[in-house]
Amino acid sequence: MKIRTAALITPYEDTGEVGTTTFDKEGIAELLKLLNEAGLDLHLHTVGERASHIVLDGVELAKKELGDDFHVKVTCAHLEIQDDADLERFAKLGVFADYTPWWHAGNMGGEPYKAWCELLGERRALSMYRCKSLWNSGAAVTFSSDEVFFGDNWSPYLGMEIGMTRHITDKTKALEHSRTKGAYPPVSEQMSIEEMILGYTINGAKQLGIEDTKGSIETGKDADFLVFDNDLLNAEHEGFSHNKPSEVYFGGKKMN
Repeated sequence: MKIRTAALITPYEDTGEVGTTTFDKEGIAELLKLLNEAGLDLHLHTVGERASHIVLDGVELAKKELGDDFHVKVTCAHLEIQDDADLERFAKLGVFADYTPWWHAGNMGGEPYKAWCELLGERRALSMYRCKSLWNSGAAVTFSSDEVFFGDNWSPYLGMEIGMTRHITDKTKALEHSRTKGAYPPVSEQMSIEEMILGYTINGAKQLGIEDTKGSIETGKDADFLVFDNDLLNAEHEGFSHNKPSEVYFGGKKMN
């Protein structure tokens, strides 16, 4: 959205443009039918509300045609803004909602609210990153990171902290320029630690289709797990990003 190419339903506040998408809903439906035949899933970057709206429409079209024969796992990633009318459709259509939660402090540093207002207007700027709303609707919400370089920002513990606080403070293990002056609204979208852990583990495994072996500690699954000195369920939210495992197990074997 910062370069005004993300697809919006309501135009950008400052330019009047609406961005663009690669597919229309019919194109998404046709792609899904091909993927369904090939046994493949679909992961898309949907930043603006029109992008995710088109994907949901395409899934609806494909499901109407294929019925119970539709097996594609569809994931919409990022979801910086979403149309109110679409919030209940993720659960209804079985579409995964994948967020990069360290962005949920505004993803601009300083006072991001002002910058987003200039781009989107106050109403939309006050309703960004609505992962809690989707979670409460029954949608499958997952968490990951869009970072493509080695550094702190891809850390799941940073993602968990910002997902819970929507704020980057001096206690946060993050780049200095990313500090914000308060929790990014709406605070009702703050997640709990239990929700963050589930989003990073079993929900993510379901998104990838590997829940039979990954994502939770159960008999018959791969014994991949971490041990922490701190109790993550009761740890302070601010500064949570400094947590790291003291022991790492892969296939039941201690690796450190």
